[in-house]
Amino acid sequence: MLRHWANPNALGFVKGAFGAAIGTILGASVLLGRIAIGDWLTVLIAAGSLGVLFRFKASNPPLIDTTAIIGLIAFPLLRPSWVFVQ
Repeated sequence: MLRHWANPNALGFVKGAFGAAIGTILGASVLLGRIAIGDWLTVLIAAGSLGVLFRFKASNPPLIDTTAIIGLIAFPLLRPSWVFVQ
């Protein structure tokens, strides 16, 4: 693969594939976010998670664990009506 890095066609393909992958991931994130964020608590969790990720460069597994615990504690207390699971 290293010998193809000087090839402008190969570089163009890699740049295009990279851009397409980023666009696909961003599009999926927007769609999933619109489905998953339904009340003030999920907005706070999402904003807090983004803040922690960008400010402290936290690792994903502990962040997911923390937000899952918050959700598991808050769900029975709040009983959100927008959730599809009964």
